[in-house]
Amino acid sequence: MRMSRDQWLLATAVALSVAGCATVPPGPPPEVVRLQSELDRLHGDPVIADNGGTELANADAAVDVLSRNARSLDAQSYDQGVYIADKLIGIAEASALARAAEQRGAELGIERERLVAQAARTDAGTTTVVTTVPQRVVRTDTVVRTDDGEFVPRARAELMAMQDQLPGVESRLDARGLVIRLGDYMFEPGRAELTPTAEQSLDAVARVLRNDTDAGIAVEAFGADGLADRRADSVRDYLDARGVDESRIATRRVGPATPGVLAANDRRVDIVIRSDIR
Repeated sequence: MRMSRDQWLLATAVALSVAGCATVPPGPPPEVVRLQSELDRLHGDPVIADNGGTELANADAAVDVLSRNARSLDAQSYDQGVYIADKLIGIAEASALARAAEQRGAELGIERERLVAQAARTDAGTTTVVTTVPQRVVRTDTVVRTDDGEFVPRARAELMAMQDQLPGVESRLDARGLVIRLGDYMFEPGRAELTPTAEQSLDAVARVLRNDTDAGIAVEAFGADGLADRRADSVRDYLDARGVDESRIATRRVGPATPGVLAANDRRVDIVIRSDIR
């Protein structure tokens, strides 16, 4: 039977349509499958699932929209959708882990406070007096709780508070106390005279030490000759001229033969402050 022209055109259109569909792989595109797999991983992790909140819900919604519309989107819109969904999944994971860590930190802080309070109650000679140190520490007569929840000895907390008052000054806390370092560049080359940079740092140190008249001070000059002695004296004299009584300051040379110190060519001067000397 001969087909009419209209019947032939209809049959051709149907055939082309079927052929076109056959070239499109069934199921969601690979990128959508990957995103869905990432979401399944997040939902399968109880830490993330319990703390994902709005961020995880946003990631779910983005992947769902992309999955339903992937076949109808042009290439640019599809790539943009994949990029956004990827970012939302990363944000959801990071936010959930951060919330879990914060909650764990709070629990540990509560437990530390309980243990410290228990220890204080068993100390027969202790009366707990709570005061406030600006910004960084809260004191009791036995321990100090920093603003990040750490408990440290009172003497060390005083040094931490002192260090906070020395922005821009090179310092660190170690077993000796609060150590303020004046490198070789803080002195005139080969001489004991202080540079303007050193004087600026020492002005800040003097302000702190004038407010704590009980802190012990040692000036340790590193070197194997008299230059180290003269530099230690320069630091002591400068602090004395700015209101820190020289009788509070001990000076000494640290030579290369002293165990545990740096080589003789390290011409630094350390100011060591200790708050446990009363």
